[in-house]
Amino acid sequence: MSRNEDGPLILVVEDDPIVRGFIVRTLKRASYRCLVAGSAEEALQVSSQVEEPIDLLILDIMLPDSWGTRLVQDIQAQHPYARVILASGHTADDPVLAAGVQARNPEIPFLNKPFTPNELVETVVSLLGRGSDLKGDPDRGSDRSEDG
Repeated sequence: MSRNEDGPLILVVEDDPIVRGFIVRTLKRASYRCLVAGSAEEALQVSSQVEEPIDLLILDIMLPDSWGTRLVQDIQAQHPYARVILASGHTADDPVLAAGVQARNPEIPFLNKPFTPNELVETVVSLLGRGSDLKGDPDRGSDRSEDG
């Protein structure tokens, strides 16, 4: 687990260590704190052990041990206010996956890999605000709706 002192907490679930490292470095530069997992099983362990709410999940749709969409349900059972960004680099290769991405909840952003640091940060900011916006605010989750 990797953390700065303040800012929203993001769980990054990505099986490719290069992509995972890119995402974490980009988010840390933007003042977000990150937890990391390389599989669905590891993500469930991390999410159950963290003592504070997870603000955002960034999930690869195709993980070696589960579908990212299924993992969203499992983690949101523990962290009901966590927002979600889905990502995949396989939508061009897999028409079934592409159809699933198109049919997803339109309120859940999708990043098609490869994406740029700016695309990642802009998508995160659209859901959470800037990492430094929430620093030191003990009520950082008070604007969350009951709907999740």
